[in-house]
Amino acid sequence: MSRTFASTRLGSLLKSCMIVFLIQVAIVLFIIPYTPELLIRLSVLIMNVFISVVLGWRLYKRVYHLVFIFDEDGFTLKKGRKEVNNYKWNEFSKVSLFRTESGELSVRLYQDSEYFDLPASKLKLNPFTFRHEVTKLVSESKETK
Repeated sequence: MSRTFASTRLGSLLKSCMIVFLIQVAIVLFIIPYTPELLIRLSVLIMNVFISVVLGWRLYKRVYHLVFIFDEDGFTLKKGRKEVNNYKWNEFSKVSLFRTESGELSVRLYQDSEYFDLPASKLKLNPFTFRHEVTKLVSESKETK
C-alpha cells in the first residue's frame, strides 16, 4: 500500500508570491509614470496582488513543492517538477534523526559513507514517529533481502 505526503509549505508559497509581486512592483515603478489618482494606484495594487497569488502558486508548485510517496519497497521524493529521487529501502543500512541548520528535523538514511535526508518537518510529519516507521521499513527490507 503506497502512501503520499504533499503538504503545502506556507513559507515557500509566500516566498514565491513575493518574488512575483516584487517583479511586478519594479515593472510598475519603471514603466507606468507616477499617477496621483488613488483609484488607479489602488486598482494596480489589487491587480498585482491577484496576479502574484496566481503566478506565485504556479512557481511554488514548479520549484518548491515537496511530494513524498513510499511503500514497503521504497520511496520517491519530488521537489518541484525536476528534482526526483527514487530509492529502495534495502539500499540503506542505518537511520537517524538529524536537525538541520534551520532547526528542522529530517530522517537521515545512511548508505555506506553517503546519506540521504528525508525532510520530515517540511513534509509536516511527526519526525519521531516517521523515523520509527522508516527504521522498521529499512530493517524489514534487510531481512527479506
